[in-house]
Amino acid sequence: MIQNPKSRLKYLKWRRYFDSAWSHALVIILVIIWLIPILWVLANSFRVQPGLLSPTFFPTKWTFDNFTKLFTVTGSRKYLLWLWNTLQIAVLNMIISTFLTLITAYSLSRFRFKSRKPLMNISLILGMFPGFMAMVAIYLILNLMGLIGNKWALLLVYSAGSGLGFFVAKGYFDTIPTELDEAAKLDGASQFRVFFQIFLPIAKPIMIYTALMAFMAPWSDYILAGLILRNPADMTVAVGLYQMTADTSAMLNNFTMFAGGSILVAIPIVILYISLQRFMIEGISSGAVKG
Repeated sequence: MIQNPKSRLKYLKWRRYFDSAWSHALVIILVIIWLIPILWVLANSFRVQPGLLSPTFFPTKWTFDNFTKLFTVTGSRKYLLWLWNTLQIAVLNMIISTFLTLITAYSLSRFRFKSRKPLMNISLILGMFPGFMAMVAIYLILNLMGLIGNKWALLLVYSAGSGLGFFVAKGYFDTIPTELDEAAKLDGASQFRVFFQIFLPIAKPIMIYTALMAFMAPWSDYILAGLILRNPADMTVAVGLYQMTADTSAMLNNFTMFAGGSILVAIPIVILYISLQRFMIEGISSGAVKG
């Protein structure tokens, strides 16, 4: 134990500096580890030589042909159509799921009814199980309904279970004072008017967070989409890109195009995340207070 105040102050200063330097070094190492696969895919998207393997990390010859070939419709390769299908499902799911999630969170945050706590507990337990455990049941139900191979079946599945993701939004609504509700009701406002005209303007961060999560789910999902979709014209971009490399010959011929398509499909998500990052942080931090 250091008794001298000056020595102790000096020790604490160096200790703080060491801890800060160690933390920064650890973050830099993790960032490098995370970036290596992304840089490798990006580099391969510009590679002239086809195939999966390359003698060097960065290509010796660069080309944009892998990107231009993606937009040339030949046979079952319809990259633009896959993007359009994915965009349709993602945007509609964002609108429907955001509304269902927020209205569920508002109801559980502001109303008190007999089965409220059991409903929340059941939702919490169901959320602990991975989604793919229900894939067989979902497939059988959609098959009975004649929806296998229909891209709109994806929208039905995505939006049907969206209300279970209410916990973060409910935590955010719990931080809004109940006096606002009471004042609005004294002025004659209905519950729907309170929700749409008072809560939604205040809840902009959590609304943007919920919308972004709802958009990202179908944009990057392969498991459910690969289980349901069959026709190349109805495929989403994740399923279509996988089909481009489904066998050995396709892998050898199309891998560099697959890399280019993966880079292109990641760009909208990166732009959305960077532009909406502030709202996401506010939504998560506020929603975690009483979630």
